[in-house]
Parts: sequence; C-alpha cells; structure tokens
Amino acid sequence: MIAYLVRRIFLLPLTLFAIILVNFLILNLAPGDPVNQVNLSATGEATRATDEGGVTGDNQYLMFREHYGLTLPILFNTWPSLSTNVVRQGLEQLTTTQDLMSVQDYHELKTRWGDRAKYIMPHLLHEAQDTQNSLEWRKMAANLFIRGGIRQGHVGTTMSAKKRSENREISQTNLLLGGLRIQESDSQHILEQKTAGLTNWFEQTGGEATYTLEGWAKTEALFFQTRFFRYLSRVFTLDFGTLRNDSNKTVISEVTKRLKYSLTLAVIPMLLTFALCQVFGMYMALRQNQWPDYTLNISFLILFAIPIFVVAPFLIEKVALNNTFPLTKIPIPYSGFHSVSELYDTYTSSQRLADTILHLFLPLVAIMYGTLAVQARLSRTAFLEVLRQDHVRTARAKGLARIKILVKHVGRNGAITIVTSLAASLGVILGGSLIVETIFEINGFGRFFYDAILNRDYNVVLFSAFAGSFLTLIGYLVADIAYTLLDPRISLE
Repeated sequence: MIAYLVRRIFLLPLTLFAIILVNFLILNLAPGDPVNQVNLSATGEATRATDEGGVTGDNQYLMFREHYGLTLPILFNTWPSLSTNVVRQGLEQLTTTQDLMSVQDYHELKTRWGDRAKYIMPHLLHEAQDTQNSLEWRKMAANLFIRGGIRQGHVGTTMSAKKRSENREISQTNLLLGGLRIQESDSQHILEQKTAGLTNWFEQTGGEATYTLEGWAKTEALFFQTRFFRYLSRVFTLDFGTLRNDSNKTVISEVTKRLKYSLTLAVIPMLLTFALCQVFGMYMALRQNQWPDYTLNISFLILFAIPIFVVAPFLIEKVALNNTFPLTKIPIPYSGFHSVSELYDTYTSSQRLADTILHLFLPLVAIMYGTLAVQARLSRTAFLEVLRQDHVRTARAKGLARIKILVKHVGRNGAITIVTSLAASLGVILGGSLIVETIFEINGFGRFFYDAILNRDYNVVLFSAFAGSFLTLIGYLVADIAYTLLDPRISLE
C-alpha cells in the first residue's frame, strides 16, 4: 500500500496541474472580459465600469487586471515579436472600423491593443511621429504608447524601502505620461508638442534598447510573462488573491469564514446518507419483489423526481411556519445557521449546539432527500449482487448467524459501491448547496461562489475550481484506501 500511496501522491500534483490548466483556459477563453462589470448610470441605463479600452490606465479595474496579469496573453506571449505591419493593421482597425463594429467588439479590440502596447512601444512612437499618417491615427498611436508606458505600483502594508522608492518613481512617470495624453480636441500643433514630450521621455528612459526585447528576454517573455504563469506562481505560494471589489479581503479569508457552514451542510448529510442508504438498501434487498421493496422503490423514485427548489419552500411553508417540533412547544426555525448573534452569544455551549441542530433540521432534510433516494436504490442493487455470491452461500452453509453474515460479509462488500459514489461528492463541499443556502439564508460557499460568478470575480472562481478539484482527488484517494479496509481481497499493490 505504501508504494501505491507514493505513486498516487506523486501523480496528484500532475493531475491537479492538468485540471487547473483546463479550468484556466475555459475561464479565460470564455466570451467577455473577466473583469467587466455592469453598473447602472444615473439615467438608469446599463454601463460598463471599465476603462475606455484600457488606454488611460487610471481605472481601478485596470489596476486589478495589471496586478493579476489579466493584461497578458493566456499561455504564450508572442507580442514582443509583432511586426510593424501588424501594428499598422491594428491602428487601421482602431481608426477606421469604429462605426462598423458594435460597441462591445470595438471595446474588446481597443483593450486588446492596449494590453499589447507595453511590448510594441517603439512601433507606436514611430507611428505617432510619422506626419504622413492621419491625425486620428497619430493620436491613437500616442495614447496606446502612453498606455504601454504606465505601470502599476507595488501594493501591500509591509513594503521595503526599495519598493516605496520604486512606487514614487512610478507615480511620477504615470503623472508625466497622463499629462501628455492626447485629447480628441487637440490640434495638430498640440499633438506635435505632446509627441515631442513622449519622445523625450522615451529617450531618457533608455529608448529602443530598453523597450525592445531580444534574445533571452524575448524567450523569457514567451513563457513566463503570461496569465497562466502569473497565476501558477501565486498558487505555489498559496496566494489566491483578493476579492475584486475589496482588495482588503483575501479569497482564503472569505472562504474560511464560511467553512463551518458548508462543511456542516456537506459532511453531515454525507455521513447520514451513507448510514441510512445501507439500512434501506439492505432492507429492500432482503425483501426483494415484496411489497416493502416496491413501496420504498416507488417512494425513493418520487423523491428523486421532486426538485429541491420545490421541496425547500414547501418545508418552510407547510412544515415550519406556525408549527412546532412534535411533542414540544419549540418553533421550527427556517432561516440562518443559528439564532441571531445577540441571542446566540448569550447561550451556553450545550444551548448553542441544540440551537444549531434545530436550525439545521430543515436544511439537512432538503439536502439529503434526493441523495438518499439515489444512494438507497444503488445500495439495494449492490446488496442483491453480494447476496448471490459464493462466499455468502458458504457462510450460510457453515451456520454463521444471519446478522453476522449481513454485517460482516454483505454489508462490508456492498458498501464499496456506496463509498465510490460518495467519494466523488467530497469535491462539492466548497460548492455547497446554492438553493438551500439561498432559501434558508445560510452564508455558505454556494452563495459565495454563485455571487462570484455573477460579479465575474476572477480570483474566487479560479479558487473554487482549484479547491473543488483538489478535494475530489483526495476523495478518490480516501475511497481507494477504504476499499482495502472493507474488502481484504482488494490489494493496492
């Protein structure tokens, strides 16, 4: 078993890397910008809270994109190799097709060239200086040049003196370039003056030798100056970033806050389902083709067919509202993980446990009924197969007690199928139960990740995919180990 575990642990990072790569590609290749946000203007119209093409560089979402590498290409960075002809074609598109494209398409085109500007600054400056180009062409080239020159400063509460010094230099440079930004109303004379200022700054900071990548620098940019490498380098240090709308809140801290809610709503139903499906499955198998078997089969089939968004409101309206627990006067709670904080904080430990159990009664029923219906029917099939095997008949022939046969021989072997099914569900712990958490007002992972998808919170979505994949792989590893404990005939060697 040791050799097997070593192999699995060695393969786990490779498998996880492949899963991360696929999820990363799907998210980044999906239509739309990962950091677009739709707001309502004062007139009630939908507006996008993004910088106009990412040219000015003074927008908080541009800063977010820069910090997390979203301005870089996804896997391979070939932008330093763009030729003059390709740059001219891009400028032609930007200056001649605006009226022929939708607002969204033109915005994406402008953002794309704004992201590339950092690697083609000599080409852009040359186009801005060329008096043979049209005025609009030169203005576009100059503003893209400014976009390429603007940098984002270091962030954090514990910066070194060197980083603080660099931030001051970056701030001065950004202020200088921002003052030279070309306005639509600028005349040719003003354009010439600002272009001369940009040329002077370009030469003072190193000229083409600084802003043209050659040799190893170009190779390094090809593989390492990409979104995926930037993200992977942060994953290796367990830095999963911050929330999109609040840089003071990290993804890990927000997930940790919700850990107890989603763990409770995932692990407890998993364990209860395993125990109950063993009981129901065994009972149906022993009463095969009898009325208890037919009754339970039909009941579980009906339960499986009823969607959770119907059952959860039904439980609240018909079971909880204006009702109490049987034989008590305790009202049935239907919202929250426990009572309000003002009241919950005054309880003793035993009272808090009882209060939480009461509040979780309906959510657990809503989560479990569908899974129990499936697993019980699956367990019945597994037990029927085991009951027909030779070793069970041999045990009966030896005169072993019925209960011992059912528990030691039938139960342990039949449980292997259920363990396999439940192991894969370990990965949904972070997914939580969106509908249950929403209807019963529980602040778990389901609502958190759902809101992240709606808000296009890039870091949270990537973390959910990473953590879910990791837990699923761990679940399968635990299941393999459980096989050897349940059935001595199974060897992992």
